[in-house]
Amino acid sequence: MKRTIFLQDENAVWLKGNLHSHSTMSDGRLTPEEMKEAYKHHGYDFLVISDHDRYTNTKNMTEEDFTMVQGFELYGNATNDKDIHIHILFDDNFDEFEHGQYIHLPERTGVATKAFCEEMRAKGAYIMLNHPHWSMLTSAEVEVDSFYHAVELINYESEWLENVGDGTVFWTEMLFKGARLWGGGADDNHNGDPVDSMYSGSFGGWTVVKAKDRSANSIIEALKTGSFYTSTGPEIYDFYVDGDEVHVVCSPCERIYIGGQHRCHQRKIGRHVTEFVTKLKGKEKFVRAEVMDAAGRSAYTNPIWLD
Repeated sequence: MKRTIFLQDENAVWLKGNLHSHSTMSDGRLTPEEMKEAYKHHGYDFLVISDHDRYTNTKNMTEEDFTMVQGFELYGNATNDKDIHIHILFDDNFDEFEHGQYIHLPERTGVATKAFCEEMRAKGAYIMLNHPHWSMLTSAEVEVDSFYHAVELINYESEWLENVGDGTVFWTEMLFKGARLWGGGADDNHNGDPVDSMYSGSFGGWTVVKAKDRSANSIIEALKTGSFYTSTGPEIYDFYVDGDEVHVVCSPCERIYIGGQHRCHQRKIGRHVTEFVTKLKGKEKFVRAEVMDAAGRSAYTNPIWLD
């Protein structure tokens, strides 16, 4: 039996996007229109303007070849009341908020955060825990059974400018604990410097979805079902389990790792590796893959659970 996280549809499309960015509607330096043009110019297919505690409605900016997905970034709190940032993304049918509306919790507590996020998820929103390393959050401070769909693995601006944007260890520990969470990636760009300067926090971490079509609704559906991968460079073309074999197909890389609830115990190394097929050990509860190119840039699949 073949198992995969990617949508199995011959008409599906691969779409590259940035799920996390800020405009002049909060603390970004570019307008939503300027952000859209910058990402179109750099070959992206979709963008989320996720301003802090404020909804920026960009639905009317969607074009045939570029999609604007809706959302905002919430100032919230973990169970122990530590400050965290949470992504709330939604499709075009979601009509809870008006353009420019500020969204604040009734109080900054873990209890209030949990209640709000559970309500948003019940209404169809996609919820991601942002930059856990930047927030100085540990996996012990997050419940296994939570309202999150995903953890932000790559927060490019935090990683490039502050060296605190890598959430992969946090995500791995959550998976080890038994949480079923997807792993996302984004820029979180505020554009305090020109987008093409060395100090830019743009165009360094992204999410690639395999969706039914280019619509915002299909992109959100792909995110919810895990039909995507996160990257800082390499491309992943397929990842699946067929019987007792794991298959990874990717752009030319130097290393491909297969891991699960234990240490990464399977690998293939070479100069231009594009595929890895290996047998399961037999006790895996889930498997996932990371591919790494010659420049040290990585792409991460979501887990395939085997139970």
